[in-house]
Amino acid sequence: MSPRDASQVCVGCHNRSTHGLWKASIHDARNLSCITCHSVHSPKSEYAQLKAATVSDTCVTCHKTEVAKLQRVAHMPVREGKMQCTSCHNPHGTTNVRLLKVGNWINESCLSCHTEKRGPNLWEHAPVREACSTCHDPHGSNNDRMLVAKLPMLCQRCHIGTRHPSTIYDGNQLAAGSNRLIGRGCVNCHSQIHGSNSPAGNAFLR
Repeated sequence: MSPRDASQVCVGCHNRSTHGLWKASIHDARNLSCITCHSVHSPKSEYAQLKAATVSDTCVTCHKTEVAKLQRVAHMPVREGKMQCTSCHNPHGTTNVRLLKVGNWINESCLSCHTEKRGPNLWEHAPVREACSTCHDPHGSNNDRMLVAKLPMLCQRCHIGTRHPSTIYDGNQLAAGSNRLIGRGCVNCHSQIHGSNSPAGNAFLR
């Protein structure tokens, strides 16, 4: 049977709850079927009749890059068993981007757990409002707090002409022992980087 016909047999019964959006989902559109991940007769997992022993082992068959990031220093606690891929994603289809389970926007998914970053704030940081993934890698990173780049280089991808010297803190300054680069980051002073209600204004100070 073709993948879509095989899935149609399953969807005949499994058409509610988390399976309700399977048709036209990303996995369905890429010609995957239910039996790509599930086995009716010889499952390896204790639940969900998966072909692999765990959810992560199932996802890694295709999503090798994302699962590899979980081995980095800063990572989602999937390795420790506190989460799994399906904690954030619904592989059967959603109305959100990237098959995210909560909301219709990546920030709504992140803020469902990280509620302390929700706001509202008098002063909003534009990249934060746009998407958490602008600064953070949601699967894992070798930088602190799963940042996509080290501080202060992360900030200087956008802020290259501010009230501070508008030069990138580069290797020459490192060789010169610049205290702006060694052991320091913008967040030492601008600690409320996600948003601030400080009367000091939009500089995101303490």
